[in-house]
Amino acid sequence: MPDHDNSSRTVTVPTCDHGPVTVWEPDWCTGSETEHQPGGYRVDITHASPDYEFTVSTSRGTPVVLRACFEHRPFTECPPGHAPFINVEMDGDWHPHSSNDLRRLSDSLMAHADRLRELADRLDGLTNAFDGTKETTRAAADPKKGRSD
Repeated sequence: MPDHDNSSRTVTVPTCDHGPVTVWEPDWCTGSETEHQPGGYRVDITHASPDYEFTVSTSRGTPVVLRACFEHRPFTECPPGHAPFINVEMDGDWHPHSSNDLRRLSDSLMAHADRLRELADRLDGLTNAFDGTKETTRAAADPKKGRSD
């Protein structure tokens, strides 16, 4: 996603504790009712981008492995604080990530990919051994194949 000058775009959100609150709105924000819910608390104002879905191809379709989106909570007192961050959904829960956190996640995923390749190599060995066992079993079951008269 390219960087943009977001400084001219604002949104006014009616809140129950601070009245109308005008905030800068990043161009990646979807601006949906869930992010800018009228009548909520100011601390709950959230900017969120559309989800980026990370999928894999399988023999049964293309499942989503994880999702990520940009998020910004300008009035929060909770971590990760006021700066924009990436929220990553894994195993049904969302986990906030800084840029360094994302790099560590990427490194972990690369390590998992290496481990999957090791498992694929092991599966090749198991499959080859299984195929060899099947041929031996067939030959033993068919006495004509095993004889060389």
